[in-house]
Amino acid sequence: MAEHDARSDEVLMTEYTAGDAGAFDALFARYESRAYAYFLKRTGSRERAQDLYQDLFLRVHRARDGYDPARPFTPWFFQIAHHIWIDDIRRADRAHEVALDERELHGAVGDAERVSDREDLARALDALSAEERFVLISAKLEGRRYGELAKGLGKSADAVKKLASRALQRLRSESVAGVEPARARAS
Repeated sequence: MAEHDARSDEVLMTEYTAGDAGAFDALFARYESRAYAYFLKRTGSRERAQDLYQDLFLRVHRARDGYDPARPFTPWFFQIAHHIWIDDIRRADRAHEVALDERELHGAVGDAERVSDREDLARALDALSAEERFVLISAKLEGRRYGELAKGLGKSADAVKKLASRALQRLRSESVAGVEPARARAS
């Protein structure tokens, strides 16, 4: 186990920027478990958390010359983490495809309606931004609190509530727009 380094995070980052690789090692040791926990809490996946926290330290390395030693290190570090997490959500949203079981496609009429409803919902969700989708799903489906989401997004709880409300309104309007033509055909 490494000795505790008494230097502040800001001093370590400044020394690392000046070329001291040992300072980076000290920062890594200090923040490794916190970064991993940050991503694990948000992704729920050990593998994703591992990949994202490694990406975080790579980005810290790349952004080292932009670090301002007059500002606290921890918010700067976790702002980078937040951007990585949002980027990961956006990548996942772009790659998201709804897999349909063969039985759902060839099932009874009720099954066909469920498939249609899922497709309508997927289209409506796709009309939302990645952040809106994330907030709406996290708050309404996963039951996460606005305050918790606000911390992760770097916004106030009220701003996150408004974002969720607007997203829900947009989702409803997209769903209604997509459902009405189907109802009209059925009449």
